[in-house]
Amino acid sequence: MAAMNTVILLLHPITAVAILAWMWWQYGWKRKSRELKGESRREEIERHERVGERILQAAILSVLIAFAARWYTGLGLVPGSLHGFTGPLGITLLWITARWGRKSRKDRVTKAKHGRAADLLIALMFFHSFLGFLYIFSIL
Repeated sequence: MAAMNTVILLLHPITAVAILAWMWWQYGWKRKSRELKGESRREEIERHERVGERILQAAILSVLIAFAARWYTGLGLVPGSLHGFTGPLGITLLWITARWGRKSRKDRVTKAKHGRAADLLIALMFFHSFLGFLYIFSIL
């Protein structure tokens, strides 16, 4: 049973690492967007928006996996660390960033907010990941 609990607890870090890599790849849009023009730029903007929505859905699923794993293994639903408390905050920031991104086609101010929020999100993503890395050792 202890092996099953370990596997269940590791589902969140495994999915999170994949999502973090996906977010980092998505963040590369800032550089790529300056190189594109015309129809190819419009197509890439649409792809960027679709991928952003999928990342948001995957991140929400990853957080739900973390809560389910805590519940299943008997750790309780309330996070017991700074890592646990920053997860829902990160999802909220990701949701806001995605909403600003969707509105950014029409509004220059929202476009600037979306870019700055993405910068903050990347920084917080690495901080949250580091906290999670440290937290794994106290859980396992």
